[in-house]
Amino acid sequence: MNKEEQSKEQKIVQKSFYETQGYLVEQIYNPLRIPEHQFCAYEKATGNITFQESLELENGKTLLPVKAASLIESNTVCLPTEPKEYGTEENLLSEIQGFIHNYVDIHPFYKSVSAYYILMSWRFDELSVVPYLRAFGDYGSGKTRFIQTIGALCYRSMFLAGATSDAYLFRVIEMFGGTLVINELERVNTDMQSQITLILNNGYEKGMSVGRVEGEHKREPRNFNVFCPKILSTRQKFKDQALESRIISIPMRQTTRNDIPPFIDDMFWYKAQELRNKLLLYRFKHYGELVYMEKELEDKRQKLFHLEPRLRQTLLPIFYVISNKTLEEQFIAFTKDYQEQMVTDRSTEIEGVVFEKYYSLYKQDDGKVTVKQVTDAVNIDIQQERYKYSPQKIGKIIRDKLALKTQKSTGGLFYVIPNENQIEHLLARYGVESPLTPPSPLPDSDSKVDLVDIDDLPSEEQESQLKPCYVCGSAKFWKTEQGNIVCSICHPPNNNTDIIE
Repeated sequence: MNKEEQSKEQKIVQKSFYETQGYLVEQIYNPLRIPEHQFCAYEKATGNITFQESLELENGKTLLPVKAASLIESNTVCLPTEPKEYGTEENLLSEIQGFIHNYVDIHPFYKSVSAYYILMSWRFDELSVVPYLRAFGDYGSGKTRFIQTIGALCYRSMFLAGATSDAYLFRVIEMFGGTLVINELERVNTDMQSQITLILNNGYEKGMSVGRVEGEHKREPRNFNVFCPKILSTRQKFKDQALESRIISIPMRQTTRNDIPPFIDDMFWYKAQELRNKLLLYRFKHYGELVYMEKELEDKRQKLFHLEPRLRQTLLPIFYVISNKTLEEQFIAFTKDYQEQMVTDRSTEIEGVVFEKYYSLYKQDDGKVTVKQVTDAVNIDIQQERYKYSPQKIGKIIRDKLALKTQKSTGGLFYVIPNENQIEHLLARYGVESPLTPPSPLPDSDSKVDLVDIDDLPSEEQESQLKPCYVCGSAKFWKTEQGNIVCSICHPPNNNTDIIE
């Protein structure tokens, strides 16, 4: 390449989206237009729409569509053909839900959140964080159909199927910056999985990136922007709890409906194209509104204050882009149902079962519960011997998943150390019914103590009511400033003035 060609090349900018002071510019693909790959420009002040092959920028450079014809024409990357009127936001959401219902069998409120997610994807670059959407289930449960259907409507969907290298993956994200769609992550090769995990861990928040070294001869470090919505399907949950907290999981099941088409055909892609065109106009009309909505966004945060903090953080970006008041009310109602569903799902997982059994024993035995007792209570519902849990496994779940401490007593048994604050948290997390009159909280939730509630007993009767500590076996106690009697071995006093033997 000579100097003239190099100079000309440097003056060319290839982007699929560009914003100027007066225009929003989106790359489109329409095989009925000449050329097929061009820009659609939306004038912010008037709403006028024009189509252009290129744009001359104020800095003297020329803006051209991204050169990736094979990806676009094969629907590996899905672009609109032209903006199309959609009526109201409520009408648009209803059409999206109808499309999803025609091709996927999922619970109505999961259908709703999927539709909301699609809306959010068309305005994600206004947000500072984006959650991910995941179809979760075994083989034959409809995961692939789900991500095909939702992905076909999302903003500039980039389907990973068929990707041969991680370099390809980063390049496609850089070129289009749309919605990344990953099917059956477990089946992706190990090297690609590690790169995808990097993208998932760093792609939920604006400003974060993934660094790579590129070039065959001259190896140069580069940062890739991987902030974008992501739709994926997996058979298992991620071990990283921080990553799990950013994902909206849709449980999949084998369908019993006979009205769902067994295959994706041309009609599917035609209907998806029509909806993408309406969503393009939706983006044009609403893009940039969030910058001027500081008070409204604070009001929205307050409206979701009933949610658990992590769930609130996950759902807020979707709630932010909803401007229709009726849809706002529907979404708030949905979030309540979604949280209840999450609590129900947790209660059926082993952590929920262990806590429910522990809490039942806790109420019966005044908090003096051994790990073996919990293990026996869990195993009583398991028929086959090979599936039963060991005390070591249950103890690990109690410590690692429920964040309750255990301690070995002089008799060799491990006791679960009561922690009232954590128990109250777990009651809400797993939807277990709380007692009408909960026990008094521990003076120090991190301390290992044997608390004896004898506030109503006369002082001369206290000694006769004390029993050896069930944790360490000691018969020595002391009275705190609050009047509680605690074990002097497990929870030693600052001095010995209040020791009761």
